[in-house]
Amino acid sequence: MPMPLSNIVQIVLSSAVLGLILSTVFMYLAPIVGLMDDPKSAEHKLHHKPIPLVGGLSLILSLWIVSSFYEIAHINPIRGIIIATSLIFIFGLWDDLKNLSPWIKLSGQIFAALLLVQFGVQVHLFDSPEFFFTPSEPWGNILNTGLTIFWIVSIVNAFNFIDSFDGLATGLASLSSLFFLIISLESGQSEMAVLCAIILGGTMAIYYLNSHPAKIFLGDSGSQMLGFILASIAILYQPHAVSQLSSWFVPIMIFSVPLFDICLVSFSRLRRKRKIHSASRDHTYHRLTERGLELERAVLLMHGVSLFISVIGFLCINLQAFWANAIFISFIAFAVYVFFLLDKNYE
Repeated sequence: MPMPLSNIVQIVLSSAVLGLILSTVFMYLAPIVGLMDDPKSAEHKLHHKPIPLVGGLSLILSLWIVSSFYEIAHINPIRGIIIATSLIFIFGLWDDLKNLSPWIKLSGQIFAALLLVQFGVQVHLFDSPEFFFTPSEPWGNILNTGLTIFWIVSIVNAFNFIDSFDGLATGLASLSSLFFLIISLESGQSEMAVLCAIILGGTMAIYYLNSHPAKIFLGDSGSQMLGFILASIAILYQPHAVSQLSSWFVPIMIFSVPLFDICLVSFSRLRRKRKIHSASRDHTYHRLTERGLELERAVLLMHGVSLFISVIGFLCINLQAFWANAIFISFIAFAVYVFFLLDKNYE
């Protein structure tokens, strides 16, 4: 039975109000426990005074409380997603407090992804009847697990990378959760719709406080947990598609802006012989501002591009596989063109 829209609105509002209340309380507690982002800690930072790193804490508590209230926290695979997301949050919070090495952060992401697989949340590409290659066991399961880890780690770091200016990551996360909510409602995945509604409400609340000029930051705990939970939802979403061949790439399009940014930054840093994890002013929005856009307009443009591409991806779900994939390939070709345009002569 489809979930009434009024129930979804109620869940979104509940999560948003709770997120606002928690964030406001934590804003005043953050200086006491040292959970602050000091602008003097790195040259690339644009804010001028310490900002509380409490967005992630508000999001995880909202997730625990609202999912328990609406009785989805004990249902598999939702329970597995919440437990694994909590683990990635702990590693992120540890990083916010102690500034972990990249290898420890990566280890935490892989461990959380493996935990997710143990709860049955994994990519099933290599055992899909529509995939051109179906290896025998145990290789099929090994390849599926490896692809799951790669997907989770990629999206986690994509959101972590793009959380570099006020409201950018939270706005993109809100749009992503909105589209997965619509798809879940359309396909009758009620528990998944509730989870998406909780994330949508929480990110809307954080966006209100994180938009320029930001009163709070997500921190690594917030950006990594958002990337993790959205990547997990993308694995489980089951649209009413003409064929899986028409829908396999839809999550890539929904996450297109964060994925584009991490590819651009990583490639550019490797080309310039710099460490990939070393923060600097070379993200997509930095390059847009160098071409004359104001920072706020650059962020708005990136949100608009994400919305447009997500709509196109959503419409592809009901197209024949040939036309859907032709659109996706055209999108990739255009992304490659913009990629080299933004990286041309960039030092």
